[in-house]
Amino acid sequence: MNGISRKLFILTSMLLALIVVISMSACGKEDGKTSDTDKAGTTDISKMPEDYVPEGIDVNYTMDYMNEDLTSFITLGEYKGLSAEVKTYVVDEEYIDEVIDDLLVSKAEPEQITDRKTAEGDIINIDYVGTLDGVAFSGGSASNVDVTLSSDSGYIPGFVEGMYDVMPGETVSYDVTFPEVYPNNPNLAGKKTVFTVTVHYIKGENKVPELNDAFVEKYFGSEGVKTVDTFMVYYKSFLESERLKGLKDDACSAIWSQIVEGTEVISLPEKAVEAFYWLNRANYEYYAASSGLSYEEFLAQYGSYSGMGTDDDVWAYAETYIKEDMVIYSIVKAENLQITDEEYAKGIAEFCEQYGMSEAELVEAYGEERIESVLLWEKLMDAIYEWSNITVVTE
Repeated sequence: MNGISRKLFILTSMLLALIVVISMSACGKEDGKTSDTDKAGTTDISKMPEDYVPEGIDVNYTMDYMNEDLTSFITLGEYKGLSAEVKTYVVDEEYIDEVIDDLLVSKAEPEQITDRKTAEGDIINIDYVGTLDGVAFSGGSASNVDVTLSSDSGYIPGFVEGMYDVMPGETVSYDVTFPEVYPNNPNLAGKKTVFTVTVHYIKGENKVPELNDAFVEKYFGSEGVKTVDTFMVYYKSFLESERLKGLKDDACSAIWSQIVEGTEVISLPEKAVEAFYWLNRANYEYYAASSGLSYEEFLAQYGSYSGMGTDDDVWAYAETYIKEDMVIYSIVKAENLQITDEEYAKGIAEFCEQYGMSEAELVEAYGEERIESVLLWEKLMDAIYEWSNITVVTE
């Protein structure tokens, strides 16, 4: 558990995971893949679904941890001199070879078959445009999509049937009549449309690439690595840095668990817990409604993705989160940890590069205060790592 995932992006990650599972569940066998695509999962999550928050609850409330007397809520336990044993591995030639093999497999691409006509069971890559009375209709066009030629393809009847016996590179046009009942776009129900389809290729077996200069430049050229020889030096250094990072993360996670468990809770700040609870619950409620489920049904079906299958889990998560925040700031204040201007500038630049956002976009999305809290968490983890007695066991 690193600082970024815990503090800055934990809610975003959770909500994006929910969007994915909702989008997957919303796609039926005749769900408009060939016309109005289902919009489930594309809702703007930047807007709080306030309709699901009880009156009097401010989900934007944030406790002023730096100025609050946290000793009235918790009694901080030991946080220095703690011990933990963590396991690691050796980045030797055998390990490097195994990782590179996995890398090559992960970059495998299907063979593009273009020397025969399409047939039952083929997966083909196509462009298509659907028109009604000569005019392209919304949601009826796509480029470079894969379609399986089978009776249970998931598309409306007649759509994939027109793609049989077509030579890659050819373009065909044919009539498709939408079902009489078509909830995704009632304007298309029962209408005769024309689809124009270009078949690019038939997808063959995946071919694992070779480790050669062309592969290296394709995937690592942006890092200035363009030959196999330079790649081997670069990749060994990268894997070693990943090993050290993982070791440190595991150590900090183990020590942090001890610190939190060793902290006695006198009472939790009710307003802060409620705010965080409703921040989570309201979004669950919102996406539950979007998928036609009750809040309880939604948690039961999708809660496992975020570890919250019941409302009690959502509440317990809020309590744990707020407790951890108080532990963080109790240590921060005790040790007078601060983020300098230089550290903030460096940290925000790293965030921008990692998440592909400009500084303005990052600040607008999360706010300077939250970004600084992430940097403070990382600085705290660095300190805890230095304060602790870590035993490293090599497997």
